[in-house]
Amino acid sequence: MVAFKRALGPESGNERWFFQKGVLLPLLSRCEVLVWRSLARTVFLLTYQSPTDPNSRKAPTLDLGDLVAAAQYCQKKLEGWVKPIDSMTAMQSGRTHPNAMFMKSPDLVPPSEGPKKLGAQGGMVFGNLMPNLVEIEAIVASIVQQGLLHGFISHNQGKFAIIGAKQRGGPLNAGFPEVWEVLKARAQKGDDFEIPGWVLKERAGMGGTVVHLTSARPIGSDG
Repeated sequence: MVAFKRALGPESGNERWFFQKGVLLPLLSRCEVLVWRSLARTVFLLTYQSPTDPNSRKAPTLDLGDLVAAAQYCQKKLEGWVKPIDSMTAMQSGRTHPNAMFMKSPDLVPPSEGPKKLGAQGGMVFGNLMPNLVEIEAIVASIVQQGLLHGFISHNQGKFAIIGAKQRGGPLNAGFPEVWEVLKARAQKGDDFEIPGWVLKERAGMGGTVVHLTSARPIGSDG
């Protein structure tokens, strides 16, 4: 997520080029949801523990609190937070002392000059807004609505539950369907088969080249 934000942000030096070519907004709108899905999948892989009882009917779950922690970590990285250097656990050669594994220190500390000011698209949610459970629930619900996650959110428990894990060969197959299959099925529902963001045509205009994309909607339109 951090690499994605930086690659499309001003610090990469490519933001203006993407914008001039007319692909910055399609990249942000089409790709960011896939990066969020990948982040959720990674957190699930790191935190989920399979039940010891093979006949258990309990649905596999992703604790949204863990996803909040991961999103907040990414937000701090984007703002310039860094790992602290513990002089007590580092030797002069620069190698970490073996006792470091038994000593706990803060994961990240803010830069001395303060957190970096981020633009609206530069943060995890909006600028320097630190993600919380409300935003993460909304993001996960949006991914579910788009068919890229399969399950439901338990608001009271703060968890995302995966449906049909046994029938689909495991929680990963059930909860995180193949992206291409989801997009293909969505496109085939309409009369015209189209690939989201596909360039239809280009023509020269007063201000340069105008690129027409499939699935493009006017600002403020529904859907």
